[in-house]
Amino acid sequence: MDASEQLEVLRTSSDFAALSRYTKAFDLFKVMGVSTKELVHSNILAALMNEREAHGLGAWFRDAFVASLSQMPFMGQALSLQVLEGTKGAKAKIARELAHIDVLLDFPTLRLVIAIENKIWAADQHNQVARYQKALCELYPNYESRALVYLTPTGRESPTLDSSSSVPVYYQSYGELAALLRQSPSSIPAAAHFIDQFIIHVEKTMSGNSELNRLCWEVFQQNEEAYTYLVKHYEYCKARKMTELFRCLQERLVSDGLFVECASEMETRFSAKSDKQQYDLDVRLRSWPDGVWVKIYKHTWLGVFPFFSGHDRDGLTHRLPSFTQPAHAVPDWADLYFASTRYMVKEDRCVLDQGDKATESHLDEVLTRVHDCIVEISGALETTN
Repeated sequence: MDASEQLEVLRTSSDFAALSRYTKAFDLFKVMGVSTKELVHSNILAALMNEREAHGLGAWFRDAFVASLSQMPFMGQALSLQVLEGTKGAKAKIARELAHIDVLLDFPTLRLVIAIENKIWAADQHNQVARYQKALCELYPNYESRALVYLTPTGRESPTLDSSSSVPVYYQSYGELAALLRQSPSSIPAAAHFIDQFIIHVEKTMSGNSELNRLCWEVFQQNEEAYTYLVKHYEYCKARKMTELFRCLQERLVSDGLFVECASEMETRFSAKSDKQQYDLDVRLRSWPDGVWVKIYKHTWLGVFPFFSGHDRDGLTHRLPSFTQPAHAVPDWADLYFASTRYMVKEDRCVLDQGDKATESHLDEVLTRVHDCIVEISGALETTN
């Protein structure tokens, strides 16, 4: 078979259909916009580990989590098997954000504390894990055993630990956490449904996923050559997807009802660095002073902010005094300044933090933000005319 025939066989195969159903399954966390929020995930872990919560698991998950540490890679002097096994059935206090540590498992009668530092995509702060190792010693000076679990999507090592500390650091992946939850006994129906959603969410959005690995392996076994073509053309497909999304944005800027009053004035410029997966669409009204634009971009984030460049700053002083006196530089964008009194907080410019996953469903929010920028800039200009 030629390449097109192989790809068609793959597209219509039952294994590929099963993989597609799995990856497209309803994801409550994605819908709620919290799929990468560490705070939310830490709250869930703390609740599941708390035997007093109404999930019906009792202390099972907490005990399974602690027991699993004996199989995890670590740095430092590991907790003894006797210490780990001794936590089963023991009373524990569960704390959140004590000394900025995400989750704490405190076993007072055992004089044991285990901290969990939850890192989904964020990088460590300066000496962060080393500070937490020190904090455990200061918070629990009379405890015989202390440990920290560094929880990440891949189980990676922390670059900020203190290897000389008496507090060992264990490395665990979210995939391993999901595997533990798959072994959980029956819980109350509502909790069981939520836990199942959480497992699927973890498996779909983070690595170390045995179920996803199994599905991909079955597709690969039956369609290896077609699979290879997909991998080879993946970057092309990503670039084409994003280019088409930005072209759609350009069309909607002059056709969408939001811009009916200014569509005839709309001016756009589009640039792309496909090799770096970076896309920029700048928008302005022709009646605005030269150099004032609204930027729609997908670099890492999909985001929006209004701006002017440094060389236009002096010429805009009298027309846009509220934006230029003082002028606020756009962080990480050389010689760009905000054409707004808003957007100073980085997150305010973000529509989607994983911009590569943008779909047409995100375009409405992008266009709403562009419209808000146009209204603010046009209003500021009217006050100085």
